[in-house]
Amino acid sequence: MHRSSDIQDQPLYTAAACRAIDAQAMAAESAGGMGLTGPQLMQRAAQFALDTLLNLSPQLPGLSILCGKGNNGGDGYWVAVLAKRLGIPVQLIALAPKEELRGDARDACEQAIAAGMSLEDPDADFRYPVIVDALLGTGGQGAPRPGYAQAITRINEAQAFVLSLDLPSGLHADTGAAQLAVQADATVSFIARNIGLFTGRGPALCGQRYFSDLGVAASYAQQHPHVPLRHWHAGLMPKVPADAYKHQRGHVVIVGGCKGMGGAVILAAQSALCSGAGLVSVATDAANIAGLQARVPEAMWIDPLVAEDDRSLASVLANAGIVVLGPGLGRGPWAAKVMDALAAYQGPMLVDADGLYWLAKHQQRYQHKYQHKRQQQGAVFAPQPLFLTPHAGEAATLLGTSVAEVAADPFAAVAAMASNYQARCLLKGPGTIFGDADAVSVCGHGNPGMATAGMGDVLAGLAASLIVQQPQNRSAGFDAGVLLHSAAADRAALELGQRGLTASAVIPSIGALLHEAQTC
Repeated sequence: MHRSSDIQDQPLYTAAACRAIDAQAMAAESAGGMGLTGPQLMQRAAQFALDTLLNLSPQLPGLSILCGKGNNGGDGYWVAVLAKRLGIPVQLIALAPKEELRGDARDACEQAIAAGMSLEDPDADFRYPVIVDALLGTGGQGAPRPGYAQAITRINEAQAFVLSLDLPSGLHADTGAAQLAVQADATVSFIARNIGLFTGRGPALCGQRYFSDLGVAASYAQQHPHVPLRHWHAGLMPKVPADAYKHQRGHVVIVGGCKGMGGAVILAAQSALCSGAGLVSVATDAANIAGLQARVPEAMWIDPLVAEDDRSLASVLANAGIVVLGPGLGRGPWAAKVMDALAAYQGPMLVDADGLYWLAKHQQRYQHKYQHKRQQQGAVFAPQPLFLTPHAGEAATLLGTSVAEVAADPFAAVAAMASNYQARCLLKGPGTIFGDADAVSVCGHGNPGMATAGMGDVLAGLAASLIVQQPQNRSAGFDAGVLLHSAAADRAALELGQRGLTASAVIPSIGALLHEAQTC
């Protein structure tokens, strides 16, 4: 069991920040540095990389090392030198001749040659079943150039264990984007962790991640801005007061579930209730009521298109702590009528799934339609505070751009959505990014088993529940929901495996983690 003090956010840095940290460490002691040299850092990095390989495979049969022309290649040359000293066979494949190398990278190459190794051409066949990728470092931008692209393709086609230095070549250090990149089995990084290793395509391309600070004091990194890699812990949730009552714990209203899509609101309602919401009401198509009552008898329900005094949608919204719009909502005539009925709501709202479609495509229409009401009483479809939970496709719709553009710079996409919609939001995916226009974080949990139907509905209900339980700090509640959802999915995957993980199976793990938090 972890107390809040046991869990620390890990700082993640841009490539530019990492270069600045390196430079500070290499500055003279009289200038506030550590007086380290480039070759010293290269040798330390190479030693850590080789030690990692030896820990993974004590009887290394030999290394095929591919070196680029920059300092990443210099690290690779030093791996070769250190391996040769241990009697490990080494094949050196150079993407550039020694004459094109500069500075510490050239010195490292000369050390390898002096140790008796020759440089083989880029198209040489790999002789050993362990490949070290030292092609491109953190300075790589966009698609790899010809020559490097062919080398990356050859690595990916080889039947070999691949260790990447710094990051898999072709992966963008700041965004986690990649067009063509090495698929590594393990990645070693040094001094400060790059953002791209933990989000976007980074988690899938890196394999197992290993890190060493190479003896560089943490204080050098602490001087630079960073993006926190955050984890779930007990301190993110307030304890339930001994004299709590259901209205105090918040009322979540879930709007969605067109005919044939009732499962979405059921999952959201179950998630909201199991995570502590005092009351849950579901506004859904009448066809879903029987299933809702059978699966979630604790939830109240209404037909959003039937006005029956205290059972009308307007009446329920008047007492809502937050509205969840979107699970199973659909894009047809029924959903359009529901959006009409919601147009005047101006309280807290979390928008997911098809709710994001309506927000993006029809917000202006609703504003225009209710212009006369806005003039009379300020009514307009402008709920606040607003929370958005899109995946890349939905984010592209919200921003009027393409999925490729969102993937190329997901941090910019989150900031743009937050700014354009005055919202706190996330971008779902490996290393989910969440925050607002001023600051973002990366979620340190999650697994591939979450790529399945209904997982977003569980997140929507959970996040809304935690938001409504912290009315004085709704943003903190949203963030806690993001982290708890992924942590619960990881816990469920340990018990059930990733391949067969379902959204329903995650819900009991939410309750279990909250129970642990409450007893800490």
